[in-house]
Amino acid sequence: MHNENICFYARSGISKIFSYVGKQCEDQEIKTCYIIHQDREHRNLTKQYCSNNIYNLTEFLRENWNNQEILDSISLEAIERDYEIASLWSLLYTDRFLIYYSYDDVIKFMKLHIAFYLKIIEKEKITFFVNENIASFSAFIFYKIGLAHGVRYIGVSEARNFSDKKFYFTDDEHSTNYLLEQYYLENKFSDLEKQNAKDFLREYRLSKKKPEYMEIYGKKPAINIPLIKGILRYPLYLLEKRKDFFDYMVYKDQDGSSLKRLQYYLKYQYHKIYYQRSLKEEPFFLFGLHFQPEATTLVNAQNYEKQLCAIDVIAKKIPVHAKLYVKEHYSDLGHRELTFYRKLKAYPNVRLINPWENSRDLIEKSLGVIALSGTIGWEAILLRKPVFLLGNMFYESFKYTNKIDNINELSTQLRHHKLINLDMSEYDKELERYTAAYLKSLQDGSFINYGQSILMSQENKEAIYHSFITELKRLVALKESQ
Repeated sequence: MHNENICFYARSGISKIFSYVGKQCEDQEIKTCYIIHQDREHRNLTKQYCSNNIYNLTEFLRENWNNQEILDSISLEAIERDYEIASLWSLLYTDRFLIYYSYDDVIKFMKLHIAFYLKIIEKEKITFFVNENIASFSAFIFYKIGLAHGVRYIGVSEARNFSDKKFYFTDDEHSTNYLLEQYYLENKFSDLEKQNAKDFLREYRLSKKKPEYMEIYGKKPAINIPLIKGILRYPLYLLEKRKDFFDYMVYKDQDGSSLKRLQYYLKYQYHKIYYQRSLKEEPFFLFGLHFQPEATTLVNAQNYEKQLCAIDVIAKKIPVHAKLYVKEHYSDLGHRELTFYRKLKAYPNVRLINPWENSRDLIEKSLGVIALSGTIGWEAILLRKPVFLLGNMFYESFKYTNKIDNINELSTQLRHHKLINLDMSEYDKELERYTAAYLKSLQDGSFINYGQSILMSQENKEAIYHSFITELKRLVALKESQ
């Protein structure tokens, strides 16, 4: 693997893990380089004694913001043509940071990002680009340009049901679990793997345990000591406020997060008047709202990113005998505009469900789940319920997922979906096969910050490195054999 050059996208939140993995690679004489956004990420790398090239995106943007020579050297029209990008705007609008800037600034950002990555790819001869899920223009354009230069993307994605201990590898912008799809197609499982799949399904259906992330984030907005401390520290924040315009991955309106948490608490008190209870015996399809802005909609369901518009279309497609139950995301309480629920209430066949009702019970009682992406569709699959997927998610490869590529097909699919008149023993057999492939695809280690003690524990770091280097060797061997 000494001919490989790995570029780690070591931005905030992942820089410490990637610096550890990168240092282990360096110790194995594997060439590495790093892309960072901020100076503190540089410190995280140097603390691990990472010695190879470190490229600071913010520094490059700052130094070249008015560099007309570089700006003139990049033709965005040529980039679209040469790299077969249908529209750079489609990439731009997946970025929850850049959309807050003016047209002229955005054009500069796009050109300078492209110049930055072309320089690195040429200088370092990169063969692998390692990142989390693609969730910003910065990572997206590197991925697109890299493909044309033979750079293989290795992404790491949270494993549903095991996010505190497992992850999986992905190789595209939609977080596709390529090992799952490979194992599912091959259909070669040991007796132990088959039994593990059966045990997983049985335990999942019997257990009422909340997902790991719910234990951390699934809490009602409240006025508490951390919030009060944050508000009291706000004047100090104003005095130390960052003036670095080029650190674009900070919301323009995110200043004073403590004040915003207070705002969310007050808005939540108002929003509660719109929450309703589910009704016994009322037939319904379930739609789960997504936290925004996030990659779950910005990247994986870009056509439906404006969720009120998505609900508007869905409400007009469901059968007349059923309601559309819309359930708020546990992390979004108080975040939405005050008018969102008011507009939602105007639909006679839509019911906004109290976010504290049990999602699993709703899935089991529903006629099916309509999902943009996210976990709710996967949970429905595990519970033998029809799933109608409008966006992209790893479970779209399951044989009985109803993938809706054209929204006009939704009405027909809701009435004539893949589970109608299906022998459920056949469904269970296929699901056991899919689950076996899913479990087999998962890697040891967690990239989710459930607490620094878990994320940065030696055990977790070593597990991630071992998983990564094993997959890297497999991919290199595969490349050499082709």
